Amino acid sequence: RPSPFEKTYDHGSILRAILSFLGNPVAVTRMQMVSRGLRTQINRDMQGFLRDAVRGGALGAKIRPAFWLWVCLGWNGGEAAWNRRARSRAPPYRTFAHLTRAGREGRWASLIQRDVERAFGNMPPHKADSRLRADSIVRALVTWGRRRQRGKREESPEGRWGEGGSLLPSPNLEEIKPSDTVSDWGAGVDYEQEEEEEEEKEVNTSTESLRRGGTATDLALAGNSLTHKVKLQMQNHLSAVLHALAAAHEIVGYCQGMDYIVAHILRVVQETVKRNTTKKGFHLKTFLEETVFNLMDTFFVRYNVRHMFWPGLDCLKLCCRMFERLIALKLPVLADHFEHHDLNVGLFALGWFQTLFLYIPSMPSATVCHMWDIWIVERSFKIFFRVGTAILYLSQPILLNNDLEGMMIYLNTFPDATLLNPDILIPCALQIKVTNSMLTELEIECKNDVCKFNGCP
Repeated sequence: RPSPFEKTYDHGSILRAILSFLGNPVAVTRMQMVSRGLRTQINRDMQGFLRDAVRGGALGAKIRPAFWLWVCLGWNGGEAAWNRRARSRAPPYRTFAHLTRAGREGRWASLIQRDVERAFGNMPPHKADSRLRADSIVRALVTWGRRRQRGKREESPEGRWGEGGSLLPSPNLEEIKPSDTVSDWGAGVDYEQEEEEEEEKEVNTSTESLRRGGTATDLALAGNSLTHKVKLQMQNHLSAVLHALAAAHEIVGYCQGMDYIVAHILRVVQETVKRNTTKKGFHLKTFLEETVFNLMDTFFVRYNVRHMFWPGLDCLKLCCRMFERLIALKLPVLADHFEHHDLNVGLFALGWFQTLFLYIPSMPSATVCHMWDIWIVERSFKIFFRVGTAILYLSQPILLNNDLEGMMIYLNTFPDATLLNPDILIPCALQIKVTNSMLTELEIECKNDVCKFNGCP
């Protein structure tokens, strides 16, 4: 006879509540192995279970790359769908090597090379000097700002957990800089294992001098913790993928902003790909680049990211107009302040949406990854509208006390990085109600306004 505990699994709401509380999509797949009944129940609404679970944010950094690849390329026939698209691109079927070669000979080669050369560079001081502040007003705006304790006790912002659950004193947050940001592409990854000890010391010395007031001129992707050799390797991977994308999507070609997304995918996925293959040397390099290309190609086709880079950027501009109307609905006081100072939302939102929020220099990688986890499972841009609205909500006290110049400086640098903490920003964003039907209505309204302005019938 089934136990009372097993009977609870017969109710979908209870099972969903348990898996949502765990906040880990891996638990969803493991529950399928418990019994046939559970497997059937979860398979009925796999996407719903994954959506609820992924919002909890308990997906580990080691599991995330495999999860992305499984959802985009493996689950629900994703890989087969990509193969069909690849074969239909151009007769005869072109492999990744052919696409890369064609891209290097195409008209976008010089622009790609320019952006690749400044990728993974060092961030200038005014972009990299954001700090986590203990006295940040953001902490007064959100009641959910405390770090979730499930599985993260040792990382609590109020202090560190000692033996027996006692709370140890924490360091001064004003002296801590974000260490895992998309501006610091090497954070959290031990790239120096393959380097000589002397080279490692040299890199550490140069990084320390930069933090103490050294200058940097590169404005693109930063990699203060990367050695020169590793930077060249990453840039070579990035170049191959971007050239292949430009050749595979000839109408779109290449547009600035693609390098941000591909570089982040490369950083997240590369360790998992290297760890789970027996390929070595040139074959490993090609396999890694092709995997990143397949993932980015899936984003382009199945997730419609290519529309953000369409010639004329009409879709991107439409997203900004929709975001402006959403601000008026959710933050009317701030919308009036923007209008009073003639601040065009597109001045800062274009970069946010085009790079999927990688454009913000002090944005933590954990925040971006959690955001992308939700987006990849939901296949909807509404998480980005939610996050954008949450950023402005948490920034309201500062923005409302500044003029146009002060607001633009703040929105381009975010000197107070507290609001970008994943345990503050993402829960805040998920509290903001944005539905697909709401976005559809906003899109229709924006398109009608454009038609009226252009004199369309």
